[in-house]
Amino acid sequence: MPVISFKRSDLEGLLGKYFNSEEELIKALNRLKGEVEGISGDEITFEVTHDRPDLFSVEGIARALKGLFRIEVGLPKLSVVNNGFRLIAEDVPNRPYIMMGVVHDLRLNDEAIRQMIQLQEKLHATYGRDRRKMAIGFYDADKIKPPLTYRLERLEVIRYRPLDSDREMSGVEVIEGTEKGRLYGRYAVHDGKAPILIDSEGRILVIIPVLGSEDFKVTEKTRNVLIDVTATDLRLAKSILAVLVYNLLERSSSKVVEIVNVNAPWGNVESPVLNPLEFKLPINFVNDYLGLNLSKDDIINYLLMSRHDVTDYGEELLVKVAPYRFNVLHVVDLVEDVAVAYGYENIPRELPPQPVKGVRNRLGAFADLIRDLMVGLGFQEVLNYMMSNKDVMIKRTMYERNLVEVENPKSELYTVIRDYIWPQLMEVAARNKALIEGGLKIFEVGYVVSPSQESEVGVKENLVLSYLISGPEITLTDGLSVLKSLLTSLGINYSLKPCKYMSGLPERTACIYIGDRNIGFVMEMRPDVIVAFGLEYPVVVSEVKLDELIS
Repeated sequence: MPVISFKRSDLEGLLGKYFNSEEELIKALNRLKGEVEGISGDEITFEVTHDRPDLFSVEGIARALKGLFRIEVGLPKLSVVNNGFRLIAEDVPNRPYIMMGVVHDLRLNDEAIRQMIQLQEKLHATYGRDRRKMAIGFYDADKIKPPLTYRLERLEVIRYRPLDSDREMSGVEVIEGTEKGRLYGRYAVHDGKAPILIDSEGRILVIIPVLGSEDFKVTEKTRNVLIDVTATDLRLAKSILAVLVYNLLERSSSKVVEIVNVNAPWGNVESPVLNPLEFKLPINFVNDYLGLNLSKDDIINYLLMSRHDVTDYGEELLVKVAPYRFNVLHVVDLVEDVAVAYGYENIPRELPPQPVKGVRNRLGAFADLIRDLMVGLGFQEVLNYMMSNKDVMIKRTMYERNLVEVENPKSELYTVIRDYIWPQLMEVAARNKALIEGGLKIFEVGYVVSPSQESEVGVKENLVLSYLISGPEITLTDGLSVLKSLLTSLGINYSLKPCKYMSGLPERTACIYIGDRNIGFVMEMRPDVIVAFGLEYPVVVSEVKLDELIS
């Protein structure tokens, strides 16, 4: 999870409250679902949950604590003005969406700027996938001559003075000759062009998502800051901009946000979009979920402390949630906020009722026996996530098939649910190539899921044993020998029949049968599949359906 740092003195200045002891400070911070990792003098290191991006800098922490200490409750107050600031966005295929806003009357110092940069980089690393999906820029708004234009420009035409540089550079020099250019240039360049922001006087503010201009740099003298968020997803751009605007407002004396009127191919919008989200929360739902007997007034009070606005509609509350809290997706999230404000430590502890006596699950006990036997056969157990991606499960296995896919994946690494474990074992083997020459034997017992029209829910789940053997002299015989030792130890009679799997060598793949039921396979991998996983030596894999085996 993200780890941030900030100064205690800065937090106390924003909060308007001084902590009497280190223990009081730690207790307050731990109420924010985070954990204090260390305090060294004035410096605090704090681990934040990834679903609270508003807490990625000290301003958000101060705002949340103001609510819990009842210094300020309800939605943070702000004023919105529209002075006609315009942004003309052209078609930028590799990063089509852009949102902007201006926060006025800031009081900045060195620590405030450090917090801005930290917030920017933590959001880049998490929600921005290291700037691939989203990027953020800060600029001194008073130095800009609107309207701004967001467009693609040829690298050789681009000229500006990048951050921390004492000379003007071309776009090619920035991409190829600077550290940020080498890191992020590949996300910018599209057909020899890169996205830029340029003002009405032809001055370039930034190559997105690479490097801003020294001429528009935010300093301690800056009073009005323009924020831009570019992204491949419009909703993400709106949400991240809301986090940035609200966090900067904690350092604004006037709490004024200026609208930027965005004219783009995908539509015209006033940015930022700061309308609160609305949820209807039944009173009974809160108490049923928490096991408490809170009064309506208590629940309203705890929601206000969580920086929400509340309207009383009898047995139901209308709760307005600030847009920077885009982690609130359901009324359950509001109940969690009530629990945080109430204090988890104040919820009475009680044992849940046990109407029946628990017994060990038969399949679970059998799986543990299998683990013990595999360890006895010289194998090392590994554990992988049930989720994977098509590159591992399909492209590298060279086996095209339907998988259970995630509709809205949060990571490119986890987009499907595995239907076999052995491709993940191949990945583990690739990360341990140094051990293979002496012989590598690994296994995993876990669940796999495959599409099934016969199932009510459209998928079928099996608990399987998967094992992998690799080494210079490994053949199918080695895999069959392990299978024989395992099933003989269990007293199970089985038979083998030749069969075909797309990733296995013809004539070197065997299906495992108990009676007339196919419960798995053992196969020697094709050389091209082995190479696709970055391996060199022969590999034998097997998968056995344990739920079929025990039945």
